Amino acid sequence: MQNQVKLRARTGWQEEETHRLFSAVREASAAGEPLRSVFESLSGDLGRKPNSIRNYYYACLRQHPDAAQMRAAPFTVFTPEETHELLRQVLMARGQGMSVRSCVMKMANGDHSLMLRYQNKYRTLLKHRPELIESVREELKREGLPCPPPEGVDRADGAFCDPEDAAASRLMAEPCVSHMLEGLKELLRRAARAGEAADLQREMDRLQVRHDLRRIAWEKDFDEASAHLESLLCLLRDYLALPPESQQLQLQTFRDAALEEVGNAEAFLARSREG
Repeated sequence: MQNQVKLRARTGWQEEETHRLFSAVREASAAGEPLRSVFESLSGDLGRKPNSIRNYYYACLRQHPDAAQMRAAPFTVFTPEETHELLRQVLMARGQGMSVRSCVMKMANGDHSLMLRYQNKYRTLLKHRPELIESVREELKREGLPCPPPEGVDRADGAFCDPEDAAASRLMAEPCVSHMLEGLKELLRRAARAGEAADLQREMDRLQVRHDLRRIAWEKDFDEASAHLESLLCLLRDYLALPPESQQLQLQTFRDAALEEVGNAEAFLARSREG
């Protein structure tokens, strides 16, 4: 149902994260939302800064120009009926203790791309259409079907984790583990800053080289222009220094020499403009 575009991920980016990013971009394009909202919404889930996600997205487009068509390519938008059925299935699964991820994986019959599409759609509804989710929840409740309590619907992060991960979640809530994770996050942030600083330094070095090459070219052009001007001035100065009777005798010679110098100067200017 959804075209997969294989992109070579940078170091640190998993293929699943890349597919999730471009899937979210397509979703935003279909909904008319700006790309910035995609980078900001994925920031917390991927543990990356919005600017880093944006830079990676555009780097992918530079490496694979054909991927730029992904935003404009036709995308199958959820119909109201499909949205309603998705919410029914997910909320009933949540009412039975299943995670959203497990539910949408079952709905997708193991199709990872389709599973991400279902999951991203539910995340979007959870964030932007809570009243619609509550309406479907009440509908299931009236029909006597399993559904989570209101507070269970609102717990977005936990809803996407499998129940068997509950023990791990409790472990991560321990203060010592929390401190350790915060320390790891700080190390990762420092590493990211160091990487960004290295990228910035490389860009500055590249610009410095360009500046030096331009300066050398400008200095060369300046010296050549000065030489042409000096030749014209010397010719004019020498001619004007002659007595009037000599000037009359040397007029043709002066004219020929002046035309030659002017021609050389014009040729230089033409080359400079082409360069």
